[in-house]
Amino acid sequence: MSKVFAGALQCCRRRLLSVPTLRSRPSTPRPLSPTVSRAIPAFACARLTHTATDRTASSAAMAPTYEDAVSLLNSTQTGYKLIEERRKAGITLDMTDPIGHMKTWLGYIGHTAEDLDRLNIVHVAGTKGKGTTCAFTNAILERYRLRREQGDATAGPTKIGLYTSPHLVAVRERIRINSKPISTELFTKYFFEVWQAFEASATKAGADAAIKPSYFRFLTLLSFHVFLREGVDAAIYEVGVGGELDATNVFVHPAATAISTLGIDHVDTLGATLDKIAWHKAGIFKAGSPAFTIPQEALAMPVLASRAAERSASLQVLDPAAYRQQLAVVKLTPAEEFQRKNAALAISLAATVLRRLGVDEDTMAGVATQGGALPAEFVYGLENVVWRGRCETKVTGRQRWYLDGAHNEQSLEVACQWFGREVREDNQASRAASDATKTKPAVNILVFNQQSTRDAIGLLRTVHKTVSSFNEDGSFTYAVFCTNVTYKNNSYKVDFVNKNVDPAALKSLELQQTLAAEWRTISPGTKAVVAMPTIEDAVDYVRQIEGGDIDVRVLITGSFHLIGGALTILEEGEDFAS
Repeated sequence: MSKVFAGALQCCRRRLLSVPTLRSRPSTPRPLSPTVSRAIPAFACARLTHTATDRTASSAAMAPTYEDAVSLLNSTQTGYKLIEERRKAGITLDMTDPIGHMKTWLGYIGHTAEDLDRLNIVHVAGTKGKGTTCAFTNAILERYRLRREQGDATAGPTKIGLYTSPHLVAVRERIRINSKPISTELFTKYFFEVWQAFEASATKAGADAAIKPSYFRFLTLLSFHVFLREGVDAAIYEVGVGGELDATNVFVHPAATAISTLGIDHVDTLGATLDKIAWHKAGIFKAGSPAFTIPQEALAMPVLASRAAERSASLQVLDPAAYRQQLAVVKLTPAEEFQRKNAALAISLAATVLRRLGVDEDTMAGVATQGGALPAEFVYGLENVVWRGRCETKVTGRQRWYLDGAHNEQSLEVACQWFGREVREDNQASRAASDATKTKPAVNILVFNQQSTRDAIGLLRTVHKTVSSFNEDGSFTYAVFCTNVTYKNNSYKVDFVNKNVDPAALKSLELQQTLAAEWRTISPGTKAVVAMPTIEDAVDYVRQIEGGDIDVRVLITGSFHLIGGALTILEEGEDFAS
């Protein structure tokens, strides 16, 4: 155990109230591949400022735990102060060969970019729906994996990897094998293999062993290591931000790539116009790899076509009439057009991977190009996908919760339209039964937060504009603005630590008060508008409205961090990342 590693581990342990012990230490990393030494800019990395003096005799005797791993991972977060310094300096994306850095770091942990070809990668970028597209693709492939497990040797992959972000309640949700988040034991084992391999390789290369890739990059490298070590033979990757310069964009020969619905988001890094954003997203196209998209706005389509041509990728734009026909036999949830687009991309992606794996090649060729009927496995996968925090409903007592982690303009429009339609249908049913029941009409409640560099006020106005289009069905009687802190005692799981938010602004509720003031201005008819310090406070407030003696419909949206905390409260701390 290196001095830097031991010091960092002890420092992180001081922040934990209790630490369970694993029964085994991480296994020794395999021999490292030769790497080329290169200068890596500070803003691509995180430097840990712990020293060997932090180490104690007792820590040396303790095996590292999951909490240790996540605490060390959290230490690689960029941090609010540095983010602000970069913003003021005009630094947005790492333009100094970020993909080259990722390949160097892959070498540090004993792999090459070419090794990743064994994973038969599906790579998905987009502004809206890319995570759901990945989940649909995974669900379809899972049906074929189960066929193989049941004895059909021709049925498809043996192990499926899924890498998405962000997580809802546990960071290991981001790295899944066969649809399940990897266990705490596996996460811990492989995390420390990667961490210690970094230190050994950096020292050997004459670099600073205390410097690690930043949070998302480290997790991406960890996912590569996990999937390769675990023998995954089909892996689905969701892009983090953009595509061209994203940490996931190291694949040489992916099985297939896709661009989901494009819109305006991450303007500081990708640009403020759809053509600039499309250029970044299309950076995942690779020579010889099939690429798919759905019809996009006029400004984006020529850019996608041009990028595909320059990269020698075959781009297919899926035909809405054809995919609606394909999906006529599928009961999607929710049964909305945006979901049909996501499902259509997933169908082509899954069929392409299965064909590459030698599964019923003629049938899969037809399905991938929208020319064939869907096999039963596709229908079952699409209808039974579980993808939490996206258009999710949950009932507790007289409260019906509508949860969606939408956090950009396009996604919020979709989430609010979904909520509006659900409320309208509910109201119509209630009015039809009102003579018999004589119950009080249900009231609508908004719970919202967006604590990032995005334009929170602009996004809140999007919520108001969208729900207002449903007239009285979309009006909110109460509006609650809270932070993403989970519990009233200001505590939260180590997986929820977010160092990218100004702690002073959290404590003062500065943003929440600003959002509340804006809502009072744009929606003066709202009965009560409040700012709350925690998610638990917000949930309790909702439950106590009119003494709890009324049916309420609660839309919680604006942030996946908010959704994860809300689900933790609503499920009474249940860890559904199991």
